[in-house]
Amino acid sequence: MKRILSCLLALIMLFQIAACAANTVTPVFADVPDDVDYAKAVAWCAENGLINGVEDGANFDPDGSMSRAMLATVLYRQAGVPTVSGAPSFTDALPEVWYSNAVVWASEKGLLRGYGNGLFGVDDPVSKEMLHVVIARQNEENPTWTGNAELAMPATRAEAAIALYETFAPAEPEPTPTRRPSGSGSSSGSSSATPPSPAPTPTPEPAPEGGKVLVAYFSATGSTRPVAEKVAEVSGGDLFEIIPAQPYTAADLNYNCDCRANAEQNDPDARPAIANAVEDMAQYDAVLIGYPIWWGKAPKIIHTFLETYDLSGKTVATFCTSGGSGHEDGTIRGYEPDATWRTGQRFSGVSQVEEWVNGLELPKPVLQPETPNEEANKMYLQIGETVWTATLEENPSTTALKELLDKGPLTVDMHDYGGFEKVGSIGTTLTQTDRQITTVPGDIILYQGSSITIYYDVNFWNFTLLGHIDNVTHAELCQVLKASGDNVSVTFSLEEPKAAVTTEGN
Repeated sequence: MKRILSCLLALIMLFQIAACAANTVTPVFADVPDDVDYAKAVAWCAENGLINGVEDGANFDPDGSMSRAMLATVLYRQAGVPTVSGAPSFTDALPEVWYSNAVVWASEKGLLRGYGNGLFGVDDPVSKEMLHVVIARQNEENPTWTGNAELAMPATRAEAAIALYETFAPAEPEPTPTRRPSGSGSSSGSSSATPPSPAPTPTPEPAPEGGKVLVAYFSATGSTRPVAEKVAEVSGGDLFEIIPAQPYTAADLNYNCDCRANAEQNDPDARPAIANAVEDMAQYDAVLIGYPIWWGKAPKIIHTFLETYDLSGKTVATFCTSGGSGHEDGTIRGYEPDATWRTGQRFSGVSQVEEWVNGLELPKPVLQPETPNEEANKMYLQIGETVWTATLEENPSTTALKELLDKGPLTVDMHDYGGFEKVGSIGTTLTQTDRQITTVPGDIILYQGSSITIYYDVNFWNFTLLGHIDNVTHAELCQVLKASGDNVSVTFSLEEPKAAVTTEGN
């Protein structure tokens, strides 16, 4: 009898140990403790054979860089090691080595292209932005570059593991938060109430006429701003930037250390203060909320925003920006249980914004008739047989440009630069009104007062924004402008060219 009892006790202890182990991350590598933020991602990558260890597999080297050849190999493994033929066509990529098939596959799929001079950059480190853009391409998305200087730093192996895990690992269910008492939107405090289940998404009803839309967004580095501006443009909504009372610095966003962003995301009670406020939230029938994804979730300042305002009875939808992580709003829906929630969307550029917004069944704004002044703020661009219209900004630089074009059309020979723009001299110098902006495809820029630039991709710098080409897609821009290719001749004019049919876009 004692022996039976002893066996039963031993079995119970074994089950308890197993149950405890199931809720922890077993260390796979000696240099990856089980309590670090990236432990689960590293373990998942190792278990799925995506990223192997170093030093005979004993260590992971989480702070080491990820080379272009290694990233191609990791994604090649994630795709199931497809069959390829031939050797790499790049002069710096060797045949019949560990990365050869992966480089062939990645270049053929357009995931990692060469430098244009016959080089692949086998040993070159992958930047943080390149990591997320390439993973997004592998996930059959259409990402664009932000050109953000903070994302130009080399990505670490730990960051690569996180990006892969957030993109390709099965999603885990999250508890839904509850609204705090009014006035509790601060950096401390907690609620003991049981989080309610998120409200079900109802079948959309026909959109009412005359409604007002607010597009509220938070953009710590500027990546979310262009998307929010496009959402506001398509929806006809008012744009409101959520400005933190304490701005985020580059050090605050250095995810490789115990930075401010990490501390906030790991603290359930963190509520960063907001410096500004929405004027008369009651006037809006729909609220669209945009933010970057931090560690797979909405930043805590979005929690502050939702605790500050009661959106009961309003239509609410969220959109986020990320190079690799998916859309997430399950952790914030519980703040507004009486709102009508629509399906959110993640964007890595602006090309899919219009389709998403039009599918939300938002209240339709009352459109004002176009005034002669709006028509006068148009410019035409002719490239071969293609004619685009562009809407000009209102600033001293566009005034000077229109004075120049009043004398007649201006033809500019434009060459490629940087893999994201066509640029050419205008033969004179115009007034500059530079500001730090993130360009989007279709932007027309005055550079250093004497050159005009058309962007077919994204960049971040101090520029003078002249205008934006109307209703043109990224693919159309690349095709007509011969992206990364030959020079093009572009004629700018204020009057519609008579020899071609005008289109808004191609």
